[in-house]
Amino acid sequence: MNPWTDLGRIDLGDALLDRQIIGEDGTVVGKVDDLELRAEGGTYVVDALLVGPDALADRLGGPIGGLLRRIGRGFRARAPQRIPLTAIRRLEPTIVVTTAVAQATDSPSEDWLRRRIIDRIPGAGRASR
Repeated sequence: MNPWTDLGRIDLGDALLDRQIIGEDGTVVGKVDDLELRAEGGTYVVDALLVGPDALADRLGGPIGGLLRRIGRGFRARAPQRIPLTAIRRLEPTIVVTTAVAQATDSPSEDWLRRRIIDRIPGAGRASR
């Protein structure tokens, strides 16, 4: 199954960046923080979605990017998690990836936010994921 069939050219900022990523089983992965591109025949092709504070810091750059990088160190974040395009199953309002990739991709900042903030909101345990 190829979710890219018949899409033609797309606006990457609208179609991919900052979209929520979930697994087919509902596992929350995080958001698309940046894209990995490669040059091919005079144009660029997306190779992977990148998740993590370092990926977002690189995308934003400047003082805000530096601040995000320092915050990411507080989450003990590793290098950006890489999700290959072959793992994408569906493009909906969220990006659905294979269960195996979703479970193998961790986002320390997402985990921290979920544990420290979201789970403490009354009724958050009943929220759809």
